[in-house]
Amino acid sequence: MRPTGPPTAKEIWTIARRTTNIIESHITSDVCLFGSAACALWAHIERTPNDIDILVSNEWEQLDPEDIKETIVREDDRYFLEPSRIPGATYNKLYCRLPGWTVEDRCVKVDILVAPTGKLRLPDILSSDVEIINDIPVMPIFVLLVLKTQGWRDHRKSPRADLRAKEDDDVSDICALLESAEEENVSYDEEAYKHSQQFMDRALGLARSFINLHGMRPQWRALDFPV
Repeated sequence: MRPTGPPTAKEIWTIARRTTNIIESHITSDVCLFGSAACALWAHIERTPNDIDILVSNEWEQLDPEDIKETIVREDDRYFLEPSRIPGATYNKLYCRLPGWTVEDRCVKVDILVAPTGKLRLPDILSSDVEIINDIPVMPIFVLLVLKTQGWRDHRKSPRADLRAKEDDDVSDICALLESAEEENVSYDEEAYKHSQQFMDRALGLARSFINLHGMRPQWRALDFPV
């Protein structure tokens, strides 16, 4: 019987691994998984991610995410591009076909983002900084926690109902990441040596915003956040 329905966790990890392998082989070794899929590898999260977010960095030259997507499609015909449906948008969306594609159009969206440009202000993550989990290069947990908290803030303030609907999942992910970060002995003070003062100030401001609405001050303090 052909697979049906949304992607399984195994399919998500397979495509994350396949995508990062293509980028490492043909573009740069500075690549990592982030977003909800990375959260699910770092922490105990019951729901299965439904898409994949990949961050590509390069401290020597500015990479174009559209070029990266085209390279992936050229190297593996299971990937394909579709124009964005947003009026005026000039970028393409990248998808990877899943088993059962011919019957149900099963596929997974793969977002490719390039650091450090863009409104998300994503930091450069070099290959020497990533964690390898399940044979996948994954964003370090401190940076992932900061970006997930930034996503929570942006979603709850969004005028789009579909983004505001993600807030409960964001809060759940942040709580799980806080627990895992404590287990990993993450320290705000030690992270300050790895990141810019601007990034650390942003991390602290986001933590305070989260505490104001959802509490959990002891969990942030356990990571040496001065809150």
